[in-house]
Amino acid sequence: MISSFELLLNDALKKVLYAIRRHERNEDAPLSIQALIQVKKELEEMIRVMDPKVFMPGYPRFILDWPDEDGLIDELVNLAYQYGKLRKN
Repeated sequence: MISSFELLLNDALKKVLYAIRRHERNEDAPLSIQALIQVKKELEEMIRVMDPKVFMPGYPRFILDWPDEDGLIDELVNLAYQYGKLRKN
């Protein structure tokens, strides 16, 4: 069964993939394509592991200083914070 938090992570991953596609089409998108690719890798690992004692994302410290017009950065930072509070059963 997929947890509600895992659904939030999957939703964020879809938004990151969409932002990557926007960069590839030379459209305006948040972050740099390199930062988005790193965030994508870390979100995939978070979904796979779902245990902050095994894996903690490092992307928040790199994206905090970027302008956040569409709210994606805030969402990603909040997800990382919530992920850190998870407890493995």
